[in-house]
Amino acid sequence: MWIRVPGRIRSLLTLGWLLALVLVLMAPGPAPARNQAEVYAQPPPPPPEVEIIFSGKMFSSLKRQVDLPFKGIITTLLVKAGQRVAAGEILARYRLTPEAILAIRQRLFPPQISDLEVRLAEVERGLTPLKSRKRELTQLVQKKLAAPDSLSQLNREIQLVTQEQKTLKERLRQDRRTLQLDQALLQSQLGNSAKNGQVPSEAALRAPMDGYVTWISPEVRPGAELPPAPAVFLVGVMDPMAVRAQAFEIEALQITPGEVAEVTLESLPGRKFEAKVSRVSWSSQTPGLDQPSYYDVELLVPNPDLVLKDGLKARIVFKKPR
Repeated sequence: MWIRVPGRIRSLLTLGWLLALVLVLMAPGPAPARNQAEVYAQPPPPPPEVEIIFSGKMFSSLKRQVDLPFKGIITTLLVKAGQRVAAGEILARYRLTPEAILAIRQRLFPPQISDLEVRLAEVERGLTPLKSRKRELTQLVQKKLAAPDSLSQLNREIQLVTQEQKTLKERLRQDRRTLQLDQALLQSQLGNSAKNGQVPSEAALRAPMDGYVTWISPEVRPGAELPPAPAVFLVGVMDPMAVRAQAFEIEALQITPGEVAEVTLESLPGRKFEAKVSRVSWSSQTPGLDQPSYYDVELLVPNPDLVLKDGLKARIVFKKPR
């Protein structure tokens, strides 16, 4: 069944459809959906720095020990741990025991030198008549009043005695040189009195350099009788301090002398120290083929307030740009 529509209405409907079609064509399409894999595949921005961290321990940057060279009785203790001392300053005094004095006298006047001098004098005294006899025998041989073999035998005897004289002189020279060095050592240990051949009854232990007394043997106290012992005192430099550590090969290859690191200590929370690398070893401390390779690293840390001490554990952090 057909319905007749007036021409004006048909024109309006046609115009409406065309306008709707134009609006549909001009409208923007829906945004394309992004691939979910592409969203998650983007890496996060890299951090600006990479940290290399390992542990170490504090040590005096320079340390020297003071030995007790002779058996003695401590009479005076003049310093305590942590005290600043100057080179040559007396740390303690001790009284030499009788056996120590006897041993020192034997070193000042060694009997072997006197024995060598006596033997050399006897050889030289015996060489003089041999040379005189040689002159006489030479004249007799020339006059054919003596056999030439007798002169040859005398020459061999003179040669042997001359060789013995040379050997004794060399031994005497070496022993005198040794005595001179030993006397210089005794003089440094006992004072100038040892230079004059005298043995004092009391001696002193002195600081070998400027620094701080970092350790005193617990046996060193007034009245204690001690045998000769090494390192009864330790004197060290406390500013700067040294931090020593062992770095794994990958870390060691990234560290160079002069580089700066940050040092913190569990025993000093909240404090940070700036350290500078002073040494990186070129050889591994674990040469075994089946062992990981570690290298010694040393850093210097300023310590003006002397808050850092020997033996403190430290955390070392190097910050490297990526």
